Amino acid sequence: MYFWTHNTPVVLGPSYKYNSDDYATYNLSGGAGTQKAPSGGAAGTNINVPSGYIAAGQSFFMGAKAAGSISFANSMRRAGNNNGQFFKPAGTSKTADLEKNRVWLDMTNEEGAFKQILVGYIEGATNDYEDMYDGLTFDGNKYIDFYSINNASKLVIQGRALPFADTDTVPLGYRTAVEGNFTISLSDADGKLSTQAVYLEDKTTGTLSDLRAANYTFATAAGTFPDRFVLRYTNKTLGTGDFENTENGILVSVKDKTVKVQSSEEAIQEVAVFDISGKLLLDKKKVGANELQVSNLQAGNQVLLVNVTLENGFKTSRKIIFQ
Repeated sequence: MYFWTHNTPVVLGPSYKYNSDDYATYNLSGGAGTQKAPSGGAAGTNINVPSGYIAAGQSFFMGAKAAGSISFANSMRRAGNNNGQFFKPAGTSKTADLEKNRVWLDMTNEEGAFKQILVGYIEGATNDYEDMYDGLTFDGNKYIDFYSINNASKLVIQGRALPFADTDTVPLGYRTAVEGNFTISLSDADGKLSTQAVYLEDKTTGTLSDLRAANYTFATAAGTFPDRFVLRYTNKTLGTGDFENTENGILVSVKDKTVKVQSSEEAIQEVAVFDISGKLLLDKKKVGANELQVSNLQAGNQVLLVNVTLENGFKTSRKIIFQ
């Protein structure tokens, strides 16, 4: 769902002074706004982000998957105090009980350019494009666009599969009509991401920045840059030993419905196994060895996700075909 936010138009002069005229967006993953969040708010309660309620008189539009008729019924209405303001985060939506682990990132400059994106690990979402959990950027702001990328789609909202693994990475791109300095900042986070480290990798400068420690400011020319940044949750310099060597030293295999996890260097601390829906099937803690075999896993023939944590704190996730 897209909602146009009518902000102050551009003021022409020696330099551009403007607020963004863009589209606030909402789907089952959550909402992304067009204004910076006020300071001091609780996680996930930015009043400038759509809550899922549409106030009387509020115009909006949606994308249709196919031609046909759309019906609005009185049963869709919600009583109470959900009609006072479009951006009012009141009431409880149908998806309030779903697990949501989300992070909001803002891209801004000192002249007032603003674009917000949302990346969330949501119950029911997968890592493929889905209308209910992923939202294409409408690119309605003539000065700036900022988006995550999945299968060549430019997304203002991206829903990703559970369980969340800190080894996941999300490519980020942007477009700007003006050159100069821009800043990418961590606006908000909830669920497991409220305490998770969040890093921004700049592939142009070769830097990796901790967004919880400080905002990241960079210089750019005007143009479109679809692959400059990567959203990450781990720092390659963390832990003992080299990240890539540790990655290559872990083997997860399955034979005759016995799962084997081997680490050639560091001892294994924990192994957790999930099915594709995110259901936890096994959580073996305090392994304290370089090899673990699991032969009594209660699961049918399917794809499973194996999360491995080593004694040095390094984590990785592997997919296996259990049969």
